[in-house]
Amino acid sequence: MDWTRWMPRERANLCFIIKDGKVLLIRKKRGLGAGKINAPGGKLEPGETALEAAIRETREEVGVTPLHLEERGFLRFQFTDGYSLSCAVFVARDFEGELIETDEATPQWCSVDAVPYHEMWADDFEWLPEVLAGGTFTGSFVFENESMLEKDVRFHGPFAHPTDATSRRPRALVAGCGFVGLATARLLLSAGWDVTGCTHSPESALALAAESFPVLPCDISDPAQVARVLGALHGLDAVVHCASSSKGGVDVYREVYLRGAQILCGELAPRQMVFTSSTSVYAQTEGEWVDEQSAAEPPRETGRVLLETERWVLGHGGAVARLAGIYGPGRSVLLRKFFSGEAVIEGDGRRWLNQIHRDDAAAGIARIVQARFQGLFNLSDDSPISQIELYSKLSERFSTNLPPTGPIDVNRKRGWTHKRVSNGRLRSLGWAPAYASFFDAIAGDSELVQIARASAASSAPASEQE
Repeated sequence: MDWTRWMPRERANLCFIIKDGKVLLIRKKRGLGAGKINAPGGKLEPGETALEAAIRETREEVGVTPLHLEERGFLRFQFTDGYSLSCAVFVARDFEGELIETDEATPQWCSVDAVPYHEMWADDFEWLPEVLAGGTFTGSFVFENESMLEKDVRFHGPFAHPTDATSRRPRALVAGCGFVGLATARLLLSAGWDVTGCTHSPESALALAAESFPVLPCDISDPAQVARVLGALHGLDAVVHCASSSKGGVDVYREVYLRGAQILCGELAPRQMVFTSSTSVYAQTEGEWVDEQSAAEPPRETGRVLLETERWVLGHGGAVARLAGIYGPGRSVLLRKFFSGEAVIEGDGRRWLNQIHRDDAAAGIARIVQARFQGLFNLSDDSPISQIELYSKLSERFSTNLPPTGPIDVNRKRGWTHKRVSNGRLRSLGWAPAYASFFDAIAGDSELVQIARASAASSAPASEQE
């Protein structure tokens, strides 16, 4: 079974309530596994998290509300008839309400030492004893009808509870420890996560040897290399995919972004994947505001690869951070071009520019990881700025002439766009940029102007900006 090409058709959950040495099980009356003994659970509804679904399904099936849920495992099922299912496994230590029998299930308590595995799915015996003993796991299975054909079960130690000093710490892999990835890794480390980084080349990994977490060289587009170098991280809590295409074309995009996401997800079976995409997938050209509900129809093939990767990650219940143009500290394409004389005001200069400071981008990604958010999130500052306003303010601030005007550059790598990006969704969930605007950063980041001037003087190459 090639799990790197696998996509769940549906996502589901199981919730085991354990209390006073007993575990609450059900005899399922209908649906997949009817007649078998299992835990309460079921399929996720649109927009629902696995945790929300576990609580709802338990209420619907047996009438009680589970309390203090802990996510203990992750299951992948492939059936030979083509059906596929992913399943999050929860444990609850208490509940409220009165047990009832429903059209879905008949509830029953049994001792944790006398679970009737012979009446359950064949895979349950492979992992449930570990869960009942306090452990965590990932399991991947192939079934033909009710017969188990293949299994891969791995255990990961005790549950990672943030208030329990004896439990393991949550684990994260940051794939691509570049400008944004490295800052994100450092934030997760400072928040108490066990962090591993990886970079494409041994030279880049060596340059990061002084970091307080291991950085390993690994080509994430090579499944054998990912399994060999990163395989010990199987079942980790989060993968942050911030690898760079290094200005490559469509083929490189497909290998690094799409194939990289597939391989990281398939080989490592993380509980969460976060992919850093770009606001360039929004192709609007009328200056309108866009949010996560707006149409994303990138005009270039590179943008379409990003969109395909986003859909892959979202199909696995992950999160996508669409980043605006990234700058600072010490790096700004717009400032460098302004100081070097390369800047050109395109057309009438009304084109909106959407940017975000590196530190704010990293903080937003770390927030998504720590809170286990899923879905799409725009990461941009609060203040889109038109090209003409940007260069007018820079010219006034640094007492220089405005850049010359020129034709609109319609040959931008990811296409020419003209829109204002809203960051409202992530803001509503507790994140806010420290630098609300580009000029706040110029005032507050002492290295931004200084290094941009030096970069302009040495004609350093510009990194791509949205």
